[in-house]
Amino acid sequence: MLNRMSHEGSAKNDGGDVLVDVRGLGKNYGNFWALRNVDLVLRRGESMGIIGMNGAGKSTLLKILAGTIASTTGEVRVSGKVVPLLDLSAGFNDDFTGLENLELSASILGVSRGTIAKNIDQIEDFAEIGEFVRKPMRTYSSGMRVRLAFALLTQIRPDLLIIDEVLSVGDAYFAHKCARLIRQFREEGRSLLFVSHDPSAVKTYCDSAILLDKGLVVRTGTPIDVLDYYNAIIAAKEREHEIRVSENLRGERSTRSGDGKAVLNRFDLLDSQNRSVRAVPCGAEVKIVGGIDFNAEIDSPTVGFVIRDRLGNEVFGTNTRHLGVATRTYAAGEAMEVAFTLPLNLGPGHYSCTLAVHMGFDHREGNHDWRDNLLSFSVLHRWPFHFVGTAALPAAADCRDGAVLLTRRYEWADEIAFNDEGSCGRYFVSGWCAPERGHCWTSGKSAHLQFELPASGQAVRLKAEVAPFLPPGTTDQVVQIECEGRILGEWKVAAKGDFSLDIPASQIATNGTLRLGWRIPNAISPAAAGTGPDPRELGLAFVRLALFPVDHDPA
Repeated sequence: MLNRMSHEGSAKNDGGDVLVDVRGLGKNYGNFWALRNVDLVLRRGESMGIIGMNGAGKSTLLKILAGTIASTTGEVRVSGKVVPLLDLSAGFNDDFTGLENLELSASILGVSRGTIAKNIDQIEDFAEIGEFVRKPMRTYSSGMRVRLAFALLTQIRPDLLIIDEVLSVGDAYFAHKCARLIRQFREEGRSLLFVSHDPSAVKTYCDSAILLDKGLVVRTGTPIDVLDYYNAIIAAKEREHEIRVSENLRGERSTRSGDGKAVLNRFDLLDSQNRSVRAVPCGAEVKIVGGIDFNAEIDSPTVGFVIRDRLGNEVFGTNTRHLGVATRTYAAGEAMEVAFTLPLNLGPGHYSCTLAVHMGFDHREGNHDWRDNLLSFSVLHRWPFHFVGTAALPAAADCRDGAVLLTRRYEWADEIAFNDEGSCGRYFVSGWCAPERGHCWTSGKSAHLQFELPASGQAVRLKAEVAPFLPPGTTDQVVQIECEGRILGEWKVAAKGDFSLDIPASQIATNGTLRLGWRIPNAISPAAAGTGPDPRELGLAFVRLALFPVDHDPA
């Protein structure tokens, strides 16, 4: 019989102030058990990650703890205010505006309408969805929904925040914003239950973790230990694979899995003199050596390694396949040795090394022997300068008097690509949206680029591939090209295509500086034009651009 209690007091036991106490929890859907005999304890101020493959029961467990579904068996005690972020559509009415949904959700969570009205500016600043906060939610994208849901958290201080994969929705910028909010909650001593398939996120946010498999808790412990075992489960999909966990004299756990057709029996970390080391100066060259014995015929095995920091985050890894090193066919009874040589450009601290022999590009494809945390070592401070972080990069600084502009040096006919991997950003001055896939929009009624050209004293030909944003009822986008306040020409862009314009030599500064502007008088946002939810004011999409010197001077 289920006994679910949720109250504002706190459960106490000898282990401290318990926020969540689950005993013998089970959930049956008639023909299968989604959860069976689940036990867990979460104390105030702690954060727990819930890990498992799809269908393991993670979301079911969170929904029971949030009170949105009932369990079949067991006892759940939840103390304090709980805020779940489980389903982006849960609690939101598509016919209500974002603001109306905020007020409704806030009232359910005990926040008054007056508080929302008083702090609406703060909420809007966090959500960054503009006027859409006053439009029906049926017009929202999934990313806008999660922005609004997280914005509400700025007005709520829950004892327990439950998150189920919602951080995977939306852009990287907002994900970082949400991460800062979560860290703030943790610094305030609040608790977190967190489901994510991102190992780095679990290691970053959580003190402990549980691994669910087919509704059962198969592992509990630190995020590093549980994730290591989870990786071993993924690698050990074939029936003959075995997962073994051992502990060395220092109390460090090592997880091992594989079919045993090839085994890593010898391993070491060597310095440049081939001496075994476990403390290495920053920047020193080392060898990671592994010896493999073959118990069956293996064709072209792959050997790889991964270095992790003290939190278990992967710092660097590679393998013979990625490095283009071919291996032959090995018969049973044969052996091989692999040595990876690299400069240990890592920040001071404690690290571990994982070694694996497998088929294909990673250990999940034909795993023979995967040995986690096989080597532990320390990196000692020795570098030309002091730094913080994990990576030791050979940085240099140059200080000069006076105003310094970003580098805008340009070479003739050097094509500028306006995408997220292109070089357009180095020439930006103002009026541009961030690059998107294959283009970059002008933002507002004007935009400017600046170039430092090779000395030539000649006129310049501008060639660009652009596309317009055409509001309903318009046939083309009028674009005026200007330089230092002078209109040099005008394009009428009706569709994506190539356009060109000759720029007089008199418009180029004697030092080769050329500042070009695009004026788009009728730029408008898709939201204002009624063609989409995008609130940005768009004028022209640039795909690529290039400049050439010409003998003919249009002046």
